Amino acid sequence: MKRNVIFYLALCMLGFSCKENRNLTVKNAAADINVKNENKYNIPSDLKIQSQEEVNIDGDPEKEVIITESDSAATNTHEFWFKNDKLIYQFTYPWASINKKWLVDLDNDDKKEIVRAQGYEDGVDYAIYDIVDNQQKPVLYFNPVLQDSRFPGVYLWAYPNDITELILNPQKELQVSLNNNYQRDDEHIVPDNQKELPFIFFKGQTKQPDMRISKMNQPQSMTLATIVNSVRNNDGTLAKTAQSDKQWIGNYTGRFLRMKEESGDPRGWGQISVKIDGSSAKFQLDSYVENLKKDLIVINTTPDEITLAEKDNKNSVFTISKNKSKYVLKSSFIDKTVGETSSYELEKK
Repeated sequence: MKRNVIFYLALCMLGFSCKENRNLTVKNAAADINVKNENKYNIPSDLKIQSQEEVNIDGDPEKEVIITESDSAATNTHEFWFKNDKLIYQFTYPWASINKKWLVDLDNDDKKEIVRAQGYEDGVDYAIYDIVDNQQKPVLYFNPVLQDSRFPGVYLWAYPNDITELILNPQKELQVSLNNNYQRDDEHIVPDNQKELPFIFFKGQTKQPDMRISKMNQPQSMTLATIVNSVRNNDGTLAKTAQSDKQWIGNYTGRFLRMKEESGDPRGWGQISVKIDGSSAKFQLDSYVENLKKDLIVINTTPDEITLAEKDNKNSVFTISKNKSKYVLKSSFIDKTVGETSSYELEKK
């Protein structure tokens, strides 16, 4: 009996020793992983990690990493965006208890815009940001609407934790409701250059089905550029900015294959011309099939992109993007005319 007790105690001691060794091994392995990650991404040690996400930023097959951290005083939030383990963007903004984001390509350029919901229980700001010169620039502030399949035909307020995705059709058009004169009773930003906060629609499942929006104009599908133009204050600020931006003034021309089956015939090719002069522009498309002319107005400009629309149809948008010395035109009007979605390389003269 005594021998059995001694043998049992010996087994217990051995098991405890093995367990301690396993725990020590796990702790050391975890410590090694933390050190490797810290060295790998070279993030300041005085910041506290809030999240680490694997996301697709630019549409290629590889996923990128976004690490979100805050300082010790919870004053600012810092985002570090890595591609192939190299830092490509670093954003800093005021810390908020609610901080959600969705990455969506809204202008068909394979570069995703940032849709953010940031704030506190007494007020959340919803905005779409573009990345310009390695900085995030607010493009549009809005009110969020939730479409919950459990409540068909009902407009619900979209709380950040209830949202799963932005509603976007194959033409990169958002679902939006305008001119509602909706009054919010929380603290939120209304930028000076917007006359209203449009309602933008999301999918998800609500946890507060009683939070319904009783009155709303019929939603419609619109591009982001068209929505931005529709909600801007009519104070002439945008036109003045466009007129002063001399870099976009000039003639842009390009050729494209209009009739795919006639690539060897000169008549199979079409000619595009865009002449930009201050806040207006002239568009022309010549081919064996059609000869079209449009008067355009400037909607928005950045150092890398100019957005135009038909003077009499703001939903018909033309965008010219600049990458070094190359210019690329995308146009919903041309897509509808030729029957396919494409982009067209232009030369500036």
